[in-house]
Amino acid sequence: MKVLSFMMHGRFSHFCAPYTNVYRLTQPCPTKTAIMGFVGSVLGIEKDDFSLYQKIQCGVEISSEYHTTSIPYLTRQGFPGSAANKKSSRTSVEVIVKPSYRVYIAEENIKEDSILSNIQKLIKQQEPVFTPYLGLAQFIASTDFQISEVVEGKLVKNMDTDVNGAFIRGFHGELDFDKINTLSKEENKLRITEFEGLKGIKSPRDFEHAVFTVNLDGGAVPLKNVKNILNIPAWNKYVPIF
Repeated sequence: MKVLSFMMHGRFSHFCAPYTNVYRLTQPCPTKTAIMGFVGSVLGIEKDDFSLYQKIQCGVEISSEYHTTSIPYLTRQGFPGSAANKKSSRTSVEVIVKPSYRVYIAEENIKEDSILSNIQKLIKQQEPVFTPYLGLAQFIASTDFQISEVVEGKLVKNMDTDVNGAFIRGFHGELDFDKINTLSKEENKLRITEFEGLKGIKSPRDFEHAVFTVNLDGGAVPLKNVKNILNIPAWNKYVPIF
């Protein structure tokens, strides 16, 4: 399996939690749909084309201090020139301030004209087909993608290790509380939270939901009896992929 990584970052981001509407909460990091949308915008893939979900897998790691704030919005029904009720309503959107994520994209059976090589080429040239953004169209992503080279990765299982990135308990392993409880105050930099997100989409529109766990401080998290973890020796990392 081959893998590359790049940065998703900008001034603000919002990855809408699926269970909120009036006060729109954000997920702390992008899940598969947001990452596939980001990659699709680079490659010029239309939003109704779900082929990427079957071709590549991804992982994501928080790389910045996690901080949120609320932005008020006024919404109006109708559009200029319409006869619809133009009554305004106020809503608040939770956004992440100065977000930064390290994204990992993995592909099997890689060929010369692979998805990874096309992503790398377009990002290096800073020529994405569509404009990449961070959850909402008004939150444009930085063009400083910090794209890596394509390196080797290998799936590992049935071992205990520290993983970098968001993971799904059960699907990727379980928290190693024995190890966590032995960490000193200086070593324990875990600020763990859980959130519901999309793990993937099956054709035609079968959405796969999962509960993700992530360290908001971005450090590695001890897991035991892992599976679906990509070992990347070149970067000395174990990354949960989905």
